[in-house]
Amino acid sequence: MTRPAPTPPGDPIAYYFREALLIGVGATRLYLVRHAQALSNTGEAREWSDPPLTEVGRLQAQRLAERLARQGLDAIVSSPSRRALETAQFIAQATGLPVQVEEDLHEVVMGSPENDPRQLEGEAARALARRLAREMRWDAFPGSEGSRAARARVRAVMDRIARRFRGQRVAVVTHFGFIQTYLAIALGVRRDFLFYTFNASITSVRVKGRRRVIWRVNDIAHLDGLPSGFGGIS
Repeated sequence: MTRPAPTPPGDPIAYYFREALLIGVGATRLYLVRHAQALSNTGEAREWSDPPLTEVGRLQAQRLAERLARQGLDAIVSSPSRRALETAQFIAQATGLPVQVEEDLHEVVMGSPENDPRQLEGEAARALARRLAREMRWDAFPGSEGSRAARARVRAVMDRIARRFRGQRVAVVTHFGFIQTYLAIALGVRRDFLFYTFNASITSVRVKGRRRVIWRVNDIAHLDGLPSGFGGIS
């Protein structure tokens, strides 16, 4: 007995990985999008606040929206923060889909107004940077949400979204730390973050049941030539 030909036609070896890597088997496709550049990403807003997008951020969001519209979406879910909602609205305008707000998509809390890492200077800032490099976990930030709580929240809300939109393509507009945490969960690693998440980047994860498969990480091909969140060229 011979195995069936791949449908659609393609690499025949992919047949063996269809279930393992969720290739064309009805998985939910989650496109985790970091919000476009906001004033907080350029140093223009250093206080504990919810800043809007910059002019560059609006350009990034427009490019992002055009790309997601071309590849096709079934739903848009967003963090309640202003910068995420502004980014999500660009996607909504390009696709004609409504934006659904999910409160638990908010950023990992990395401190508090009383323990704001953006206000640290000198040796205090250097000490926090050293601790973060050593531990690689959200617990390094004084007054933070903490690794255990962040992981529980991120896992729960992403599982809810995957169930609600089973088998569909969903843009999930969220934040730097949230995306890092979800990938750490998907990879089963102890550290909470693995790379710098670019503004308006796309990270794709396919979900089916309890299986999570990472398909694309920190994709910014649509931002060619635009400045990135930390001042370089994306």
